[in-house]
Amino acid sequence: MRRIALDIDPVAFMRNTLQTNEPDPVSAIVMAELGGAESIVCYLRDDQSTVKERDVKLLKEIVKTHLTVRCNLTEEIIRKLIALKVDMITFVAPGELKSLEPKPIALQNYSAQLQNYIAELRSNGILSSALISPEINEVKAAGKLEFDYIELDATSLSEAEDLHSEVDAIENIASLTLAASKLGLGVNISGGIGYDNIREIAGIEYLEDIVVGKPILTKSVYIGFEQALRDLQALIA
Repeated sequence: MRRIALDIDPVAFMRNTLQTNEPDPVSAIVMAELGGAESIVCYLRDDQSTVKERDVKLLKEIVKTHLTVRCNLTEEIIRKLIALKVDMITFVAPGELKSLEPKPIALQNYSAQLQNYIAELRSNGILSSALISPEINEVKAAGKLEFDYIELDATSLSEAEDLHSEVDAIENIASLTLAASKLGLGVNISGGIGYDNIREIAGIEYLEDIVVGKPILTKSVYIGFEQALRDLQALIA
């Protein structure tokens, strides 16, 4: 079943950049769930440059759907997320603090650590996932480690320069999704997905969560400008 998963990080990044309390990502997800978001995703970075620990605590309390938190292989962060009993933890590449977007983790480089964390998450009733590159060896590694889910990086699709490259990227994702399902893995997808390509992605069998962030924020700014100004004008009429 395809679900729209809202990545709330761009809202948190905007708040932090403006050095104010708004826009508040926690308030935003209330409206997002009313609007049809079926899952909420955020990235608790080591430097907390997007969502902060306070945000995750509040999200855990008010999210009515499903809360996935991405994180690096940082013991302190993982311990906090386990204590909060988030619904799913998705491991991403460690040390990537320069980009807003998380980077895929090379599973074979961290097998021992991941194996221990996956077992601990399972014993605490928390689903395990990893953001991986769209390559068959990474899918097989995820199956061997007994992850519950994988999150495929769809950047190759969003960066396709022509129709041929786009078709190749879609076919590769579809093939990997099928392979993952045969290994007992649930499959989510993220990375450059928006209004221009989500229809093609949604047509891929066995996909579950389709993670979208910046395009939703961008469109909400545009479509909300008129009403925001009307509300302000009404106060001085």
